Amino acid sequence: MDSINQSLTAGKDDVALGRQNFKIMLTLSVVLMTLVTGQIHADEGPEGQLAAAVVSGGILTAPRGAYADPDPTSQATQPETDEPLPSLDEALEAEKQAQVGPEVEPEPYWFEKLIEGWKGEIRLGTDLSTGTVERTRFRGGFNINKSYDGHKTSLRTDYAYAETNNVESENRMVNGLTQDWGTGDTKFSGVFVRGTGEMDEFREYDYRLNVAGGGRYQIVKDDKTDSLLRIGVSATREFGSTRENWVPEGAFFLSVSRILTAKQKLTANVDYFPELENPDKYRVTAKATWDYTLDQENGLSLRIGAENRYDTRIEDANNRNDLDIRAELVWQF
Repeated sequence: MDSINQSLTAGKDDVALGRQNFKIMLTLSVVLMTLVTGQIHADEGPEGQLAAAVVSGGILTAPRGAYADPDPTSQATQPETDEPLPSLDEALEAEKQAQVGPEVEPEPYWFEKLIEGWKGEIRLGTDLSTGTVERTRFRGGFNINKSYDGHKTSLRTDYAYAETNNVESENRMVNGLTQDWGTGDTKFSGVFVRGTGEMDEFREYDYRLNVAGGGRYQIVKDDKTDSLLRIGVSATREFGSTRENWVPEGAFFLSVSRILTAKQKLTANVDYFPELENPDKYRVTAKATWDYTLDQENGLSLRIGAENRYDTRIEDANNRNDLDIRAELVWQF
């Protein structure tokens, strides 16, 4: 009996020792698995931490997908795209464009700068008369102008030719150039230089040249009315006449324009040149025109006007005055 009791006691001690050893081994295994799993899933967010906790709790077979993050929007997702990658040629071209930079518009040539920005008009008119006197008359011309930085350049040409009973009775051309320089917004708003050349086969001279310069006074300027006075001095010389020397003169140029309606406009100009040494000798030119718009879209107008030229220096009093009545078609551009 004693032997049996000793054997039972020894067996119990062995079982107790075995249980103790099993607990130690199980604890070491759990610690080891916790360390390994935590190292692997430390950078995988809440899901990896949950898996590590499950393993450390002894649930070794629980799938990680069963414990996914309940807020899937918190996890970054890779956007899907169907756009193909650029080819090698496209990539090289893009790199070339990046090196070259944006395309720069070339600087216009001086001639392009010279001709751009001009506005003006072309005038054409004719009249016929028949009966005891056969008369045909043509007149026309153009003027162009350009405004820039408060300044303005204007060029004008007028030409008239007539035949009476098949004999030339008129042949006259006038060319003019005016340069205005603006100096401010006051009434005395600038200075000017003006040159005029006249050719007339039925006057004592073949060609007459006038050069003038001075200041400008803006009388009125608003949406409908523009009135400008130029005051200065000038010099005139006649070629092919008995007076081939420069004659000093005063220079007064008055221009007025008034818009009556959307289609009607009145314009008047007076040019006055008195001699400085003898003011009784002078010449004056007065013009007045009425414009009526026929086609606003294409800039076509009808112009009816009159021009009177008077020169006291002409010896024959009957030839001192010239009056023209005209009707013209005007194309503005």
